[in-house]
Amino acid sequence: MIAGVFDEFFGVPTHPLAVHAPVVLIPLIAVASVLVLFRPSWRQRTTIPLAVLAFVMVAMLFVAKESGESVKAAQNVFGDIDRHEDLGNQTFIIGIVWLVLALAAGVAALLDRRSAPASLSAGAAPAQRGNVILVLNVLAAVAAVVTTIWLIRTGHAGAESRWKF
Repeated sequence: MIAGVFDEFFGVPTHPLAVHAPVVLIPLIAVASVLVLFRPSWRQRTTIPLAVLAFVMVAMLFVAKESGESVKAAQNVFGDIDRHEDLGNQTFIIGIVWLVLALAAGVAALLDRRSAPASLSAGAAPAQRGNVILVLNVLAAVAAVVTTIWLIRTGHAGAESRWKF
């Protein structure tokens, strides 16, 4: 754990601040990831940006996880936080899987753009590359949805430990 920024940010505990970006943006990115599966033209334009967004979100998950560890180390927690911590660690790992799949799709799309033939008579190779990109995008979208589900479970466990409902 890196001390300092994970403890407080301008006098406010970092963890409550750090969880808001992933909680809002990961579900939106998951929805976008699923929507682009149905439009090849959107997929061609958004595969690389979605990979970049996955990287940013995993970085935000890391900050949320580490700031949560900082809160726990300071013994500034309420109730049984172990389930929340376990789910948070699982969410981070699932997020890494999402990132790897999104990066693979982004790299495949980038390589496809660079090696695109000048004419359409180049054969079946572009269709095969397009299928690989589609499969990687589908897997990345599934991982984004699973990350969203685990993120919701994590937040709910944290809220339960804090407010006992």
